[in-house]
Amino acid sequence: MPPMFFAKARGIGYKRPLMIAVLRIFLISAGVLFLIASRLFASAGDVYGLSSLSSSTGGVSLPSRPDISTTYQNPAFLSSALNFRMALGWMAISDSLAPIQGVIVQNDSIGKGLEVGDFLTDYPNLSGFNFGLIFPLRKLFPKIAFGMTGFVPAGSIANMETSEGVQAVYSNYAYRPRHFSWMVGGAVEVLKNLSLGLAGNIYWTSGANSQININGKNSTVALAMDIKPAVSPIVGLRYLVSRWGFDASYHAPVDYQFVFKNRSDLVLFGNTGDGGEVSAPVIQFLSESSMFYDPQMIGVGISRRFSNGISVGTKWLWKNWKKYRSPLNRVSFTNPGDLESSVPKLEFRDVISPGLGVEVPVSSWFLRAGYRYEPERLIDQDENSNFLDTDVHLLSAGMGHTFGSFLGIWIQPVTLDGHLQYHQLVSKTITKQNPEAIGYKKEGYSIGGSLLNYGLTLSMAF
Repeated sequence: MPPMFFAKARGIGYKRPLMIAVLRIFLISAGVLFLIASRLFASAGDVYGLSSLSSSTGGVSLPSRPDISTTYQNPAFLSSALNFRMALGWMAISDSLAPIQGVIVQNDSIGKGLEVGDFLTDYPNLSGFNFGLIFPLRKLFPKIAFGMTGFVPAGSIANMETSEGVQAVYSNYAYRPRHFSWMVGGAVEVLKNLSLGLAGNIYWTSGANSQININGKNSTVALAMDIKPAVSPIVGLRYLVSRWGFDASYHAPVDYQFVFKNRSDLVLFGNTGDGGEVSAPVIQFLSESSMFYDPQMIGVGISRRFSNGISVGTKWLWKNWKKYRSPLNRVSFTNPGDLESSVPKLEFRDVISPGLGVEVPVSSWFLRAGYRYEPERLIDQDENSNFLDTDVHLLSAGMGHTFGSFLGIWIQPVTLDGHLQYHQLVSKTITKQNPEAIGYKKEGYSIGGSLLNYGLTLSMAF
């Protein structure tokens, strides 16, 4: 925000016009981001978290104070907000995944000759900004609040890739998080100490249609796109009794579908109309894929805040990975009719992911720690498929501190939270029986590795 805005705020304390001005600026900025990124929305909060507070507690929502990430995790927590809060954070990820070297990388299953080589597992490191706000509309029963949160990758709004379907890839880390995310929701206290929350994970589905005419005189390309909005609902409940909290949440699946139609006319050797052209068959195909996919999830949690201020909570998530749609292009040719294309068959299972979080106040600081377990989802795959999946142990830690002002230019309370998150991928060896299968190596190849996620979140209360 411009310095002039802070100068006007100095010394006047909290005033409603100030809050409305801040909210207006924030929403306009977020709206611009929404328009820029509208092609590639999908949820990213499930992999790393959307704030330092949630990232440091293993994704477990604790009752110490409302956090911007609760709009995604469980919007019912928004109703406990007593102040307008705005937050902006930064996070970065550095991975060290096991390399896959000296394996068969292609064979006749993809129309190529047998070749031994390496698969790339050193993915570009991800970094970006998380943002959000919480706006209490009513602070007495029935409490009502509004919230929003999201993530913007640095460098590009989104990065999406598809492969031939046989390349070895850690898809949970290579594809899912690398895109813009935005969630908007609200909560109301329907009964005393019982809150209901509803949010929307906003994303888009899209399609493209191209027509290519390649000839020796005037080659042309025509392209049309169709972009449609979609909302994946998030529903949450929260009940408070004494110092205990009980919560439940439901996340509908997020399936960013992309459909691509193509018609290619090829005229070789000569110009159209001179009698010397040789026309190849018209090529027409339809390609379908899910560029990003988050599964349907149901979560239940229990938390307890003790008289000394220590908060402990646990959260269990059921994830419907059985219906997972991979980011592989499913291509069907309508002309020529004898062309074929297929993708490897992948079979997944539903999993339950437990998490544990704790927060301990020490003087004016809050110390946090968390753990989450993500079980392997893959049951079986084709011999030529190399979808890499294994159990993951997620350890996290963090701290937070609230300052009375910020650098002397902001007189309202400012909270700075930091986190460090470590993902340990359990090592295992992949062996194949067919000596000509893609991914074959006599002694098998090992997968696993680790990933480090770290960042800061600055939030301001009004």
